[in-house]
Amino acid sequence: MQTAHAGDVSWGRVSGHRSGGIEFKRLLQGTPGTPDNFELSIVRTPGDYFTPRHRHNFDQVRLCLEGAMNYAPGRDLNAGTVGYFPEGTFYGPQSDTGKSVVLLLQMGGSAGYGFMSYTQLNDGYRKLSDLGRFDGGVFTHSTPDGRLIRKDGYEAIWEHVNGRAVEYPPPRYEEPVIIYPDSFGWIATRDAGFQLKHMATFGERALNIGEIRAARGARHSVDRHRAPELLFVESGAIRDVTSGEVFDTHSAFRVDPADTGRELEVVEDCVLFFVQLPKFDTRSAAAAA
Repeated sequence: MQTAHAGDVSWGRVSGHRSGGIEFKRLLQGTPGTPDNFELSIVRTPGDYFTPRHRHNFDQVRLCLEGAMNYAPGRDLNAGTVGYFPEGTFYGPQSDTGKSVVLLLQMGGSAGYGFMSYTQLNDGYRKLSDLGRFDGGVFTHSTPDGRLIRKDGYEAIWEHVNGRAVEYPPPRYEEPVIIYPDSFGWIATRDAGFQLKHMATFGERALNIGEIRAARGARHSVDRHRAPELLFVESGAIRDVTSGEVFDTHSAFRVDPADTGRELEVVEDCVLFFVQLPKFDTRSAAAAA
């Protein structure tokens, strides 16, 4: 079981392809080069972060922990709300004017194009910085025949890293979907002391988003999971009985199908935010090839 504790992770930059300040605490990562690769991080912005209007060939889920993060003119993701930013869907320009702290999950979406790791992103940024300049979230460089080329910064890096033109899936949604968790009700589960709040399922590979609430002393034996599940402790604490590791506020852990039967015990009343990743197999990754 992959685990991380935010208090043990330092803030750092990932890439300079966008404008303004943004720092990351990288918590959990997937496997680069696979259709279900992902990065789960806590990010903070000081109020000057900017991106042009753009889209991605991967999915994003954001949970705003503090402040408000802008994602389009007049549109903010406020503290306590969740945003789903689908692959292929345009959003922005994003222009922050206030501070924010956000849990950010970026992952390969249902279309199977995968997700470029942050290491690849930073390496690509450094190499392209020697060939041109990044400004306002856009990469500009001159061709040998004197033409000036402008391209979205992330798109330029993706094409440099992958050696081909980027492709986008057709949009499944008109715009990002904003979710208000407090408007959903809790449902009892078969484990005494545990309740579930299912917020949404997106895409043909069933990306699931929700929360779990559990009372001190309650125990849960991990069920068979159809796909990896990422859990983030919003409040309280829960313990992995097998290893003895305690996950307190802003810790994260990944539960895989192979973890069936692992025992969890609630140390303090807790709320966990969870995302179950899209399910891929060898027959469903053709778009990533």
